[in-house]
Amino acid sequence: MVPASELHLIVPGLCGPLAQTQTLEHSPILKKWLNTLAKAGCSSSPENINDVLVSLFHLKIKTDFSTKGFPTNDFPSAALTLLANDMLDVSSYCMHADPVHLQADMDHAVLTSSKDLNISYCESKQLCETLNQHFNQDGLRFISLQDSVRQDKQWFVITDNVIHINTTPLVEAVGRNINLILPQGEQATRWKQLLTEAQMLLFAHEVNTTRENNAHMSINSLWFHGSGELPTIMDEAHISSVCSDHDVLKGLAKLINCDYLALPESVDVYTEYLLANQDNMKDNMNNDTVNILHLSDIEHLVNYTDTDLWLNKLTVLLDDWIYPLLKVANKNNIKVILYPCNQKQYHFSKYENLKAWLKFWKEGKLEQHVSRY
Repeated sequence: MVPASELHLIVPGLCGPLAQTQTLEHSPILKKWLNTLAKAGCSSSPENINDVLVSLFHLKIKTDFSTKGFPTNDFPSAALTLLANDMLDVSSYCMHADPVHLQADMDHAVLTSSKDLNISYCESKQLCETLNQHFNQDGLRFISLQDSVRQDKQWFVITDNVIHINTTPLVEAVGRNINLILPQGEQATRWKQLLTEAQMLLFAHEVNTTRENNAHMSINSLWFHGSGELPTIMDEAHISSVCSDHDVLKGLAKLINCDYLALPESVDVYTEYLLANQDNMKDNMNNDTVNILHLSDIEHLVNYTDTDLWLNKLTVLLDDWIYPLLKVANKNNIKVILYPCNQKQYHFSKYENLKAWLKFWKEGKLEQHVSRY
């Protein structure tokens, strides 16, 4: 039976990679999930969310070459985020300059992201004003984007000059030794110097004095990432809708001019929308019903050594979203393609369910589906 529509479910971090997996081997929650994956169809896929998005949206990322021939090919998440918020100036160049906390430990520093810092609007405003006063002579401008719902504070640096560096996304830097993943490329030295200056400004700022007095982690550094211009669309991807709580996905929906739905509080709200969208496409004689759902809650937890945090969030995701989605999809002949962003993709459909019934004996192995780093 040909599926009535497709749901592309992007859940980075769903299958690791984790620092260690020994403590998870006897988890009944994980065992049930591994058995579910073992009975699904499986094929190769990109290893990170940015490459998954490039593939799904048929994007071409512009590669800039510096005067010395160094290529710059960051995924342009900053430009897409600003596009989503109607803040993009296409005549300038931009990059994330997210506020973070660095914890010095012997000969390295470990990063905590803005998502875990609970930064207020007033704190963002004061710190960005200080950065702008200092870096105005360098032709740099810092702006902040506040999201009171997610408490996820995003800052950006804007410049009239092309940015020639390759960077590591913030979510991949959380909990890691940042000395190994600082910017690379022709302008790396300059941006590292600017980062050092910014760290000195932030360290001495009264905002951080107050935070430390209140036993809060200081905002003592920035994380540069996601430079580059808006991507171009290679060909039509036939995407009907995008649902996510991330502005990058919202920006992509705006770029290809498809429906965008902010992530609702419950799976029931989303499945109601999904089924209504499917019926609408049938009425319009359109068989290309492709929906994208992005769930991001578990992504940054893979970088922490405490796997209990990851398992707790996995439990919530499975019970509240993934299992209900698979049930509704099976009942309504919707093919689900799951992307854990770990070089694999899993396929769930009536055809795959038939094959799963024929291999009811098969059990999922931890090492086959959950990776370590």
